[in-house]
Amino acid sequence: MDEINGSFQVDIERLHGLGVVDPNSSESLEIYRSGKLNSNERLYFSLWGSKDLNSTMFDAKQKIVQKGDDITSAYFIVSGTALSLDSGLVERLGPGSIIGLAEGIIGICSIKTIIAVTAIQARILPINKILHVIPKLPSVIQKIITNLANRSLNLPS
Repeated sequence: MDEINGSFQVDIERLHGLGVVDPNSSESLEIYRSGKLNSNERLYFSLWGSKDLNSTMFDAKQKIVQKGDDITSAYFIVSGTALSLDSGLVERLGPGSIIGLAEGIIGICSIKTIIAVTAIQARILPINKILHVIPKLPSVIQKIITNLANRSLNLPS
């Protein structure tokens, strides 16, 4: 039997209740600056509204990533839900979840299969652009990024 490990998603209904419905509207930017958003909501808002990231869509039941795939792009889920499957462990991913970033940063193939449950709108995080920036950072920041990536995948640092 598969074990359901948990889930991660930003509470979109809460954001909409606060008036955050468009990352480029003046009302939403005012709420962002107000301090009413927690750190996950602020990160979600920043990636959702980033003009540097392209968008993509995945249909319900579409495989986003197959275990063993090379990771060339990571995906930030703006809306929709997916399931992460790894040797009997199931995790639910929703808005705010990021797929493939840790694997891409440390240069390994995908350790999970990710399947869209509903239609998903996502922002694309090109791994080559991220890897181009990391060597320009101070070495201590590079080590922190690598350790965080390893930790998020439950790998030794």
